Amino acid sequence: MVLIVLFLFIFSFSYAEEYGYQVYKQYCSSCHIEKIDETTDNLSLKAPPMDALTRQIKYFYRKKDSFTDYLEDFLKEPSPEKSVCKPCIDRWGLMSPIKNISPEEIQSIALWMFKNFR
Repeated sequence: MVLIVLFLFIFSFSYAEEYGYQVYKQYCSSCHIEKIDETTDNLSLKAPPMDALTRQIKYFYRKKDSFTDYLEDFLKEPSPEKSVCKPCIDRWGLMSPIKNISPEEIQSIALWMFKNFR
């Protein structure tokens, strides 16, 4: 019985992470590339890359729950006061609120970001 519960927990965790990536592709990838590499043209970026953005958020919100709470609050109503990256606003401007995304979708994106970027 314990083995079944453990399997279901691991399966649901990996599913949530994969779902987060799909939600990222749907809502975020048109502006935020996943990560910078040596081939990235920095001048063509529309918004901060997800890897850099995640590092910046983790600097202030190191625990998964606080990271997720911050992301959910910021995405619903972005503001310069809430931003953890003032130079990002100077370069790209403040992002628009994402109105049609559910809290569950944001949590999935947050889990994917938190797990995949240092």
